[in-house]
Amino acid sequence: MATVMAEPVESRPVGTWLERVRAMGAEIDAAASAHETDNELDPQVVRMMDEAGVFSMMAPREVGGAEAHPSNLIDVIAELSYWDGSAGWYAHAVMTGGAVAGAYLGEGAMAAIFPDGRYAHVAGQAAPTGKAVREGDSYRISGRYSFGSGSPHAQFLVGGYLLQEGGKPVLNGAGQPVMLIGIAPRETVTFMGNWDVMGLRGTGSYDYVVNEQVLHEDFVHNTSSPVQRRGGTLYQMGFMALPCISHGAFAVGATRRVLDEWKAFAANRRRPDGSTMSDTATYHRDIAMAQADARAAEAYLRSTFDKIYDAAGTGSVPGNLRLDGRLATSHAFIVAMRLAQTAYAACTTTVLRNGHPLQRAFRDICAGNAHFLTAEQSLIDAGAVIAEVDGAALVF
Repeated sequence: MATVMAEPVESRPVGTWLERVRAMGAEIDAAASAHETDNELDPQVVRMMDEAGVFSMMAPREVGGAEAHPSNLIDVIAELSYWDGSAGWYAHAVMTGGAVAGAYLGEGAMAAIFPDGRYAHVAGQAAPTGKAVREGDSYRISGRYSFGSGSPHAQFLVGGYLLQEGGKPVLNGAGQPVMLIGIAPRETVTFMGNWDVMGLRGTGSYDYVVNEQVLHEDFVHNTSSPVQRRGGTLYQMGFMALPCISHGAFAVGATRRVLDEWKAFAANRRRPDGSTMSDTATYHRDIAMAQADARAAEAYLRSTFDKIYDAAGTGSVPGNLRLDGRLATSHAFIVAMRLAQTAYAACTTTVLRNGHPLQRAFRDICAGNAHFLTAEQSLIDAGAVIAEVDGAALVF
């Protein structure tokens, strides 16, 4: 089911991005608690975010988006993820789809995806598990994908496609297969309905099949030779910059919720002698260290993408900042996982019961940490670059 499309920037509510989203927090939290076992967000939550313009925050101004600064993106995604990890994850998936569509697709796609300054949601997955064959000014595409986060209300679905000719992959100048990203209309996609998971349940990240079809080249982006058609500095930071910002911000927000729930438990759970965990020196030590770690991870993420944005605005992003972009994202999850595990263990059997917000945040962090941007291989790749291994490289 598709939602109404976001209002143009000039007609949205007043207030900072963070203020708008924070005002929704209690309602998002209540919906997450009420729909604990649902595979999709409450439609009212999606509508609230839509009407506030959240989903088009990353899209270029030329098409009605906000083209928001990385600091604002981190503010909003972290705040949503604080109230409900699924809401934050869902939002950043749709935001990223809009950024790619608005900045890189041809003019013919703009009227369909951004009609009259509004935004028809774009979501899905860009892993190159599909195939594409050139046919005149179009491509014949097909493919099957997993983890289509944000897809329940999307009108267009992202897919990654390896370009083929004569049954063989087409190679770029560097000898690597040419990868395309195509944006297919929802009515040409079949959803598998198989999202039954431990964490990030509300994201509706279903597997889906993009049925064979001919897609005009205006709806296709060649990642091997990208052409930025709209927008400014936000899209010059590097192709992986926006996903890194959004995933890291999710970890920051979910970690804040973990710490607040841990503090609430420590202050209110009485022991047989009438004392609480908050009365103990060991808790004072542990919560102090946890808060320092969380703030350090957030500071690393924010300062890194401030620097990357500034560097992109002057012409190029140096390799050391690209490395920091990937590493800051992974580090945010390392800290999130460690603190969530510590808090979960400290809160004993209270958070074992389904419906507890700390348990939900813990499960969401575990699920988010499985993503390739933050998983162990990302750290291995970063470490190989730091160790100056011959041929080591990091995608950014």
